[in-house]
Amino acid sequence: MAKWDRSTLWRQGHLLTLDAVVAFGLDCGEGPEKTAVVVISHDCDIAQLDTNEPYVEVIVGRFVEGPANGNYTNSKNLRKLQIECTSGTTTKIVELEIAKRCALPKNTKSEGSPALGDYAPCTAQSLSRADRNTLQIWLAARYRRAAFPDEFDRRLDAETKVAERLAKVFKDSGKHIVAVFFDVDQGEEKTRTGATDPYELHVTLLYRTDEDPRVAEAAAKDASKRITTIFNDRCTAKDAKGNVVHHWIELIGVDVISDQAMTYADSQLLKKWQADHISLRIDPPQPLLGS
Repeated sequence: MAKWDRSTLWRQGHLLTLDAVVAFGLDCGEGPEKTAVVVISHDCDIAQLDTNEPYVEVIVGRFVEGPANGNYTNSKNLRKLQIECTSGTTTKIVELEIAKRCALPKNTKSEGSPALGDYAPCTAQSLSRADRNTLQIWLAARYRRAAFPDEFDRRLDAETKVAERLAKVFKDSGKHIVAVFFDVDQGEEKTRTGATDPYELHVTLLYRTDEDPRVAEAAAKDASKRITTIFNDRCTAKDAKGNVVHHWIELIGVDVISDQAMTYADSQLLKKWQADHISLRIDPPQPLLGS
């Protein structure tokens, strides 16, 4: 029986070896070689005796070909995440879906059944510290995230189709944009009725500075222009006199700032927007902290 304490080799973010994947019968649907199983239990829970914490939670994901989809990077989507995995001198993309979680026993529960304690973590493939942090934020965001008024969400999606067009923007630039924040009606809870009573929206794009900040800033500025065009196309019209009239949602502006420039105070005033969020009218609105 394996010993589970602070000396255990297993940590959050570790991947299972191919042998372990096969032994547990875990499959992403594309075969064991394409399957990426990532440990998501907290380190403290992993180190607990199996009498207190008998299982280690994992997510059954998959290795995907090509570059990452920007909509699924940096925890922008609450149900699907793409993170980088280093494999020797190459980098692979691991895709995880929050619904594909399962618990593996630390030690054998019955004769012949596999246990995580029988295996060591994969050493050929690993997540970076930054990607482990992204994984933690993504996991936490499922239970603690911002919510927007139902009516605002309806207008953004079904009424104007802006949401799906924004998703396209962030798919193209998602590697450089780490977060998208919405300020709706300056944080006030207002009841809006009808197309001619639009919500006022201010968007903030946070770009990364850890790789090439100039390239990231340029990508964020390009995204800003595309966002402005989307709202102009979908949420404005001209009246009989040729004046611009805003419908459903009025875009007040789009700010582009670096991840080093946003203050903690700023993060409390803004609400993070995820590509697949489902709104819920709450009072007061709750911001997602630390993301």
